[in-house]
Amino acid sequence: MRDDHRPKQELIHEITGLRKQVLDLKEAMTARRRVEDALRTAETLLRALSDGAPVGLGLFRDDGTLLTANRPFAHMLGYDSPAELQALSAVCGVFASPEDQSRALRSSPRAEAARHALFRRKDGCRRSHPVLAGQRSADREVTLAVFETLDTPNPPFPSPSA
Repeated sequence: MRDDHRPKQELIHEITGLRKQVLDLKEAMTARRRVEDALRTAETLLRALSDGAPVGLGLFRDDGTLLTANRPFAHMLGYDSPAELQALSAVCGVFASPEDQSRALRSSPRAEAARHALFRRKDGCRRSHPVLAGQRSADREVTLAVFETLDTPNPPFPSPSA
């Protein structure tokens, strides 16, 4: 045997070291599991917040590529899910024209009224929606808030004079 020539004390130290390594690995695995669980929980909460928003939200590269979207945005454009929207947008695009894409993704440093952009729906028709865009200066990504158009000519809130 390999260890026949080694002293007993040396073998005991080696076994003790191996047991310590096993305990350290167990602790690291437990810590990693906690971090993964916390990350999963945060991701679930963020998705619930995003999908529960009363507006469509989309994250675009500045070249118009859709990175991710929430469920209301997908439904506004006639898609069943954000994944379907993202997959098909890579083929046919989200915007009706390059001009609409440029207009929608142009952010402004000051607060402004929503501007309209023409979107391409899943069924091929085009629909105008009010949008607000925001871009952080360090990122090449634009967050777009897309509002559902109201069919009623009157605002949904009473006027302040009433």
